Amino acid sequence: MKLPNYLPYRAAAVGAALLVSGPDFSRAQTTPPLPEPPGTVRLADNLFVDEAEVANLHWLEYLHFIRRDSSAQFFRSQLPDTTKWVSTSVDTGQAVQPFFWIPTNRTNPITNITHEQARAYCRWRSAVVSRGYFQSAAFRKQHPELRDYTVTVEYRLPTEAEWEQAAAGGLPPGPRPFELVQTRPTRKSKPLPLTAADDLVACLDAQHLPHPAAETAYELPFNLKENYYLAGSNQVFFCAPARETFPLHAATSGPPNGLGVLHVIGNVAEMTATPGLAKGGSFKTSVQGLTLRSRQPYQGPQNWLGFRCVATVRLVRK
Repeated sequence: MKLPNYLPYRAAAVGAALLVSGPDFSRAQTTPPLPEPPGTVRLADNLFVDEAEVANLHWLEYLHFIRRDSSAQFFRSQLPDTTKWVSTSVDTGQAVQPFFWIPTNRTNPITNITHEQARAYCRWRSAVVSRGYFQSAAFRKQHPELRDYTVTVEYRLPTEAEWEQAAAGGLPPGPRPFELVQTRPTRKSKPLPLTAADDLVACLDAQHLPHPAAETAYELPFNLKENYYLAGSNQVFFCAPARETFPLHAATSGPPNGLGVLHVIGNVAEMTATPGLAKGGSFKTSVQGLTLRSRQPYQGPQNWLGFRCVATVRLVRK
């Protein structure tokens, strides 16, 4: 599964005003439009946000380069807390490998990191994208209108208001209680009549939830604590899959909101610029009562907590 090309060596966000220096400052209105940083969507003139949550793959790239360019002490300080999630051997029941290092989990969002580690990643990403992407020959060829400007970008964690703006996607809340934002479905939801879904009926019975025989169930579109809902009553419930699955979904899985931003609800809660304050809920969060304004407090690394960056672009006339 392809991930957004955040960084320049993979071939290839808010509110600061456009800055222009030089003798043409008084003619700032003629400055070319700001280019979008890789892997982001535009929220305003100089407001960009990552399409997807930062993934394990991106963190592995970060570790690779700081191991080469930084001290061993700093490299060790940027490792995720791998004690939060480890796989177990089916044969022995013993822990065998942290999930972060398993190749099949590289598209999952990075978790088990601190607020300061996320901020350090944003600073590093700002430097490498400014230097490696915006100053590349390929970028200059694609944007000849910017040949007289030096382009740089600053990534950082979003404020709470910025996160809500990105999550809402320019659209009002959806018509059902669990549709916190309107989304563009990636596939047509398949109806599951209870008359032909004994496993769902058993789950409803075990939770003492009423369910008329003619009721139809659907999969919940977000990766939250509940994974099904009843079409008639909007009752949400959890029904365990036939085989155990890893609780996180790929960072690039859907559905997108109105702006094309993925997983603004569920999967992992997302850090904000305020330490200890996350937004969006996670796979451990019940949809009951969850809104765009809901907050998820945290202390230290968590296996349900990740982040995405916001960015601003700066143009300086050469």
